[in-house]
Amino acid sequence: MRRALRRLSARMRAAPAWMRAGALFLVGAASVLAHAPLHFQPMLAIALIVLIGALDTARRRPRPALAGFWRAWCFSAGMFLAGTWWVANAFLVNAEAHAWLLWMPLIALPGGLALIWGAAGAAYVRFSRPGPTRIAVFAVAFMAAELFRSTALSGFPWNLPGHVWPGGGAFSQVASLMGASGLSFITLFTFVSLAALWGRGRFAARILPPALSVLMLSGVYAFGAARLSDAQIDARPGQVLRIVQAHFPQAEKTHENRGAILERYLEMSARDGLDGVSAVIWPEVAIPAYLQQEPELVSRISEVFAGGPPLLMGAVRYDYEGETVRYFNSFFVTEFDTGLAEVTGIYDKTRLVPFGEGNPIRAVTELFGFSSLSTNSPFYTPGEGPRVLSARGLPPFAPLICYEAIYPRYGVTGAQRPAWLLNVSNDAWFGHSSGPRQLVNQARYRAIEAGLPVVRGALAGVSGGIDPFGRTLALLPIDAEETLDIPLVAELPETFYARHGDAPWIILGMILLSMVQLLLVFIRKWAHA
Repeated sequence: MRRALRRLSARMRAAPAWMRAGALFLVGAASVLAHAPLHFQPMLAIALIVLIGALDTARRRPRPALAGFWRAWCFSAGMFLAGTWWVANAFLVNAEAHAWLLWMPLIALPGGLALIWGAAGAAYVRFSRPGPTRIAVFAVAFMAAELFRSTALSGFPWNLPGHVWPGGGAFSQVASLMGASGLSFITLFTFVSLAALWGRGRFAARILPPALSVLMLSGVYAFGAARLSDAQIDARPGQVLRIVQAHFPQAEKTHENRGAILERYLEMSARDGLDGVSAVIWPEVAIPAYLQQEPELVSRISEVFAGGPPLLMGAVRYDYEGETVRYFNSFFVTEFDTGLAEVTGIYDKTRLVPFGEGNPIRAVTELFGFSSLSTNSPFYTPGEGPRVLSARGLPPFAPLICYEAIYPRYGVTGAQRPAWLLNVSNDAWFGHSSGPRQLVNQARYRAIEAGLPVVRGALAGVSGGIDPFGRTLALLPIDAEETLDIPLVAELPETFYARHGDAPWIILGMILLSMVQLLLVFIRKWAHA
């Protein structure tokens, strides 16, 4: 195998620069097959081994750090394009107005994210040395890049390496201790460890990273299997949630169609009667209207829900701060105890989708006639942060609107910890793509990390229930137009990760890697003795 890899490496070095860049781009794009919905993990392992091989040869270049940056950038540009291409669907909802902006999701987004991995590639080439120690340097450099990507400029922790393991399975359970980020570090180290076999050094040293990887993956699996072996979750007596998943194109969600859209939701909600239902869930911005300013629509809702369960729904609203109008992508708790609709709780979305809801460079893009993709308001104002809401007959819960579900530990912890998470989303923007499926897998990780059940209500997306172990209670497929009644299940005690976050595993990982480095030094001295 070492000879075959050396021949391949020699051919790549002899190939034109554009061909090498294109090959890395394609390998990076293929690595996304490891994520939802396929979860073909070997593809990421193969891709990372190709990447570390390309970075190792960069040391021979006249400017090695720059060569490492370029090679990691080419690889990750393909990876991020293949992982986020579906964002472009949102720009085609109103293609006449926004198609000219396709360069943003197809070039600027993957190219910008790839700068982070490019920096990691440069750091790897600068600080690593030939031999098995480079495996640890690779894992540290690229995990640092992923942590930066997850937090900087509001963060975008989409398709972390740890997400290649299906949420709810044995491997994913370690997220209750170290989150998806900690699992990502383990994944990076173990997947690239085979590259140590054809590096420099004695065989006793070169075999150490793969051997350690086998132990790590075995330990992760054993922990998860043990955790799931006694994973019994009880349903809360008499608490049933009705999720209404409508299905129509985003282009039809216009203010002119608000009446017809409302009637569809009302008909689906009451089709089987509301007796025995604890709450009805509608998705993000279910009705394209400012309901607080349209009493006729609210009256129609009251006619159907009078004396019935609370309605939990996403909606847009606006208010004034002085003379400035502020628009919010909000979540309403509406109750009907008096027969009339009464809003008893509001949460305003805090993590806004760049260019879809918020626009960090609006002053620039408005010069070209673009503010945001939103069809309900010119832009949104971010809320004040996560909140815990309550509704009659239900335990307290925390709403997550759309992609807020991709952020670990985004919510209230400690004494004010909710009993469940409710993720409402409008996935019609993204069509029948991998995006909504990947979002569901990441929502499973939020359940595992927090020890809380997650309920999803989506428009043209994947709706259903997830238990605190990340396992499916029931899910509707993307193209379904159905209602789904699911029991609300009990939560688990607060997990280690929910209490302590990423710091413990980062410290422990550094200690373990230092111990491995010392062991490798000992092996080298022993071999030369």
